[in-house]
Amino acid sequence: MAKIAFVLVECVVFLLGKFLSIIPHKLFVFHVKMLAKVLSLLDTRRYKDARANLDFVYGDGLSVEQKEAIIRRCYRNFAFVILESIRVVYLKREEYERRFVFIDEHFLTDCISKDGSAVVVSMHFGYWEAMATALPQRYRMCEMASLGRLTQFESINRLIIKRRESQGVRMIDKKGAFKHLLKLYSKRNAIAGILVDQNIDLGEGIEVRFFGKRATHTTIASVLSRRFGVAIVPLFIDFNEDYSRYYVRFCEPIRTQVTNNSTQDILQATQKQANITQQIIESNPSSWFWFHKRFKIFYPDIYAKKP
Repeated sequence: MAKIAFVLVECVVFLLGKFLSIIPHKLFVFHVKMLAKVLSLLDTRRYKDARANLDFVYGDGLSVEQKEAIIRRCYRNFAFVILESIRVVYLKREEYERRFVFIDEHFLTDCISKDGSAVVVSMHFGYWEAMATALPQRYRMCEMASLGRLTQFESINRLIIKRRESQGVRMIDKKGAFKHLLKLYSKRNAIAGILVDQNIDLGEGIEVRFFGKRATHTTIASVLSRRFGVAIVPLFIDFNEDYSRYYVRFCEPIRTQVTNNSTQDILQATQKQANITQQIIESNPSSWFWFHKRFKIFYPDIYAKKP
């Protein structure tokens, strides 16, 4: 049964992906807008969570109209990521790569030259999925892996893993990921991409300050940096209004200190990651994925259903 489901899903994705890859870009954007409209009508839970986050973070600093505009753009960005992920393997490679503009890439290349490896951290911002489609072609000398949460559907999981591997990226499930990462970084020339902006249990991370609020943050990148002496390079991929150009911005590397106080070393490096993600969000709030319950651990009431 699982095999049949996988074959059906793969056929649907193939047909849709081929169609989306050959239509003009303006028509593709039209489909993005239509899917965004459907998502906004059917998935009101995401709207409520996004509005709760915006109210909590900005309060009266943004008008209702500004918050609504950000949420509308979030739905559209979400629709773009879904449809682009379906069609990307069928796009002409040269045309796809021409859409990317790399900014301050030396922050990563210098770290690889010095240490042999690096940890790349990012967040659900802009075209985050391009970490697994654009970077592997530029860093073929490195073994690349991406951390992610698999779904409850086996057929979808198999498709995700197959897509990642077709781009030269090893998919590592966040559940039990650390042992795989230790093995990866025990060799030279490793790059793991980690999204660090989701709410997690305190047993999986530590508390940081984020937009002046209490929040949890994964320590995986900080621990790898400290243990293997490699840099953490923040990377964020934004896009222009019509999704025809993608801007890959590399930020100044973060290194976890090695002192007698490992807890403090890891906390400092992790807080620096939280700080840079906040700065990037503040530079363009409409590109962040406000739909996550980012502050749920410490402020569950903001996501509670209103009477």
